[in-house]
Amino acid sequence: MTDQYRDDINSGSATGERGRRQKRVLPKPLLRLLVILAVIIIAVVVIVVVARNAIRSGESTEYQVYMDSVADILEESDAVGAELLEMLTNPGDTNRTEVQSRLDGFVSSGERLQVKAEALEAPKDLVESGIHQFFLLVMSFRKTGMTGLKPALMNALEVEDTDVTAEGISHALHYLTNSDFLYKEVFVPRAKDLLAKKELTGVTVPSSQFLSDPDLASNAQVLDILAGLESTGNLQAVHGVALHKVLAIPDNKEIKAGGTFNLTATDELAFEVTVENQGNMDEKNVKVTITLLSSESPNPQKGVAEIPLIKAKQKAKVTVQGIGPSQYGEVAVLKVKAGPVPEEKYLGNNQIEANVIFKL
Repeated sequence: MTDQYRDDINSGSATGERGRRQKRVLPKPLLRLLVILAVIIIAVVVIVVVARNAIRSGESTEYQVYMDSVADILEESDAVGAELLEMLTNPGDTNRTEVQSRLDGFVSSGERLQVKAEALEAPKDLVESGIHQFFLLVMSFRKTGMTGLKPALMNALEVEDTDVTAEGISHALHYLTNSDFLYKEVFVPRAKDLLAKKELTGVTVPSSQFLSDPDLASNAQVLDILAGLESTGNLQAVHGVALHKVLAIPDNKEIKAGGTFNLTATDELAFEVTVENQGNMDEKNVKVTITLLSSESPNPQKGVAEIPLIKAKQKAKVTVQGIGPSQYGEVAVLKVKAGPVPEEKYLGNNQIEANVIFKL
């Protein structure tokens, strides 16, 4: 055997062995196991991604529902602020009754919206981080500001010391302007930071502005507001009450000024007096006095009663007792007087005088 032939045989043998080694493959059961494991891993990854996306989608919906509710509350609240600003800076021909009524409406809205805010179901993280509590504080500030503004403003229109009254109005308005600051500078950025941290996209944090002028609570601006309101004639305080009707009981006979009236002599004698508040201010503790003068008695009889409250432009009744009938057949003088109330200027309609004759 030649060397060349031996080399060829050896070379062929090596090549065959290498070929056999290269053709060697993994056993089919092991290959199937690896394929199954790969499919399981891919499925788990897909499930995790889908689940994570579903969780985020659910959270996004929860947060957006909350933010939509906040937006509804703020939209109504901001409308109240716009109306208030218009009333303060441009009162027009409004009168005190209208101003009081509108302020009552603002206070009522503030209370109702605060209750609505407290009833919101906020996402857990917003509560635990204190962000939702800042929203509640914003609504509390707005309610407190409106509640304090009404008496401060109405009192300011009655007195001349504008510096003292301006301080009360400014204090109330600071609650309102600070509510805007708290919402814009605290609630909004913290809510947005939390949403970014949780990677919740598509959730909109609403904006809000109760008062468009953040300096409205300053002492200078409040004095300007008062000057404008006090220059409106219909807003100046007017005090005055008048006798509207006097009814003798139990005869149910109306007593009118200058007349002479026959009344039944009875121990149940009383007078039902109706008093009208003709001013634009509510009047408290309005006194009603009835005097009976008889020539047979040196000391006149007097009965007094008090009406706790008469609202502006309204009427109220009170029953006055303590007056006994004069001598049978005698002409006695009956005087009925309402008020006067503090700062009342016109007294011509506060009292009447009539003659009464008591019969059996």
